[in-house]
Amino acid sequence: MNAADVRLSIIIITWNERENLERCLLSLMDKVDFERDEVIVVDNGSRDGSAEFVATLPQIRYFPLERNFGVGPARNRGLFLARGKYCMTLDNDTIFLTEDPGAIVDTFFQAHPDAGVVGFQLLNVDRTRQDSTRRFPRFYQPIAARVPISRQLGFVKRELERHLMLDTCFDDSNDPLEVDYVLGANQTFTKDVAALLMGYDDRIFFGPEDAEFCVRTRKMGLRNYYSRKISIVHDYKRRTRKFSKLTIKHLAGFAYMLKKHGGVYRYSLSERR
Repeated sequence: MNAADVRLSIIIITWNERENLERCLLSLMDKVDFERDEVIVVDNGSRDGSAEFVATLPQIRYFPLERNFGVGPARNRGLFLARGKYCMTLDNDTIFLTEDPGAIVDTFFQAHPDAGVVGFQLLNVDRTRQDSTRRFPRFYQPIAARVPISRQLGFVKRELERHLMLDTCFDDSNDPLEVDYVLGANQTFTKDVAALLMGYDDRIFFGPEDAEFCVRTRKMGLRNYYSRKISIVHDYKRRTRKFSKLTIKHLAGFAYMLKKHGGVYRYSLSERR
């Protein structure tokens, strides 16, 4: 396939999760038009046989890294390698349900040239809608998310509900729906936008690189959208709810994002209306 003809590059990062990766890739094999689109796996130094499995799928472009560089940096390597006009990030714990995503993505961006990032519909394992859209957070959002007792305070509870967009109706009549940001489990954007932004911020190891990327598309004057045109099951397991080294890295990334942008709440759609 000529690089100039590639339409969509689906970028999946993985780290020692062969079972998830295997399930994800197998779900893509009969959905992706490999004559026009590509799937790229960037491996953050797995030692669980992931490489041996991917070797059985010659359609997949596989790029192993020597160690775990984190989410944003690994995705950036995928973006650098991507040959498509459009790029889609996809977590390895997903199952793709919709055929020919490249055609749908192309149609979407043709109809919405103002789009910065679009997040397509993520579903829970039971096929109910997953809360994958967000409003930009206030500084105390991580406390609301991780300290249940804090939600007894009215303003903390209201902040969590605002952040999770629990007051929003998600249905076909609101498709696409403009939002502040969508989870990095599925973000789609043009390669040109990724180049202008120089990809994700390499200083964020594990979240909120997805929110920070959407802040920058908003600052470019672009709009971020949620759409139900593509459906993806996301077997979502939060890794930062219990205190760990990963939690510390996540909170450090959150603080870095707020400092970098002077706070992000002021970029929220709710502040513009």
